[in-house]
Amino acid sequence: MSVRALSTTALFLALAASLPSGALAVPPATPTGMRYQRTIYADSADVALKSPEGVACDDRGAVVIADTGNARLLTYRWKDGALEGGTQVKLAQLSYPVRVQIDSKGFVFALDRRARRIVKVDAKGEFAGFVEPQGASSPVTPSAFKLDASDNMYVLDVAAKRVLVLAPDARVTREIPLPKASGIIDVAVDSGGRIYIVDAVSAVVFSADKAATSFEPLSKSLKEQISFPGYLAADNRGRLYVVDQNGNAVVKLGVDGTFQGRELGIGWNDGFVYYPAQLCLNAGGDAFLADRNNNRVQVFAVSR
Repeated sequence: MSVRALSTTALFLALAASLPSGALAVPPATPTGMRYQRTIYADSADVALKSPEGVACDDRGAVVIADTGNARLLTYRWKDGALEGGTQVKLAQLSYPVRVQIDSKGFVFALDRRARRIVKVDAKGEFAGFVEPQGASSPVTPSAFKLDASDNMYVLDVAAKRVLVLAPDARVTREIPLPKASGIIDVAVDSGGRIYIVDAVSAVVFSADKAATSFEPLSKSLKEQISFPGYLAADNRGRLYVVDQNGNAVVKLGVDGTFQGRELGIGWNDGFVYYPAQLCLNAGGDAFLADRNNNRVQVFAVSR
């Protein structure tokens, strides 16, 4: 066995020791949940992705990747299983993109982790301004965000221990305090306006209904199923998806917080992941997953 093979085996065993029960299950030959479709490795000029942490998609076929290690965005078109494009968007105002979203008008919003600001990019790939929340009770430091179908923005501000809801004009319409939890890491919203947050330390999901003024626990601790939840998405079909970044998987929950299954697993071949980040789901049942430490984005078909 080669030195490289020994190193890979040792790394795999070290990672395996920290994973929750069931994390090493190999995906079945005929998956019932997330079926591999294809992989995105590079842009249109064949420049390889480097540690991509973000991916966004919409129901019109737009796909945007936050190619974090290369300090850029990449734009693609997805239609009927075919991928086109790979155009680079590189802006001085966006040096470390990590989370991306696409609004109903085609604008792209990207969170710069270094600057702690959300950047707006127009359809031509040009800088269209920063998101400047108006009317917040104190300065806003975004650590994660989501958009809903009406282009309202839900901003997680861990520093100020709150979630803010912004109208499309950036006016703050709600501020909801975070619960007493030490590791709130992401926010999501479903089609009914229900807001979800997840605590990475305890692996507990909290929720707040459309008119609620506080978050309440939605689930019990899911530490037996999730090693370290890093991202949360609602599919608007009665399920939540939690990206288990340290456990190298995607976990499905009911909107009542019940565990419904675990998908994927650690690996380097297609259909496996290594330290995954952002997940995007479109109405057609496609899922785009930023496979960060494999330097790629993978596309899966999700069963309904």
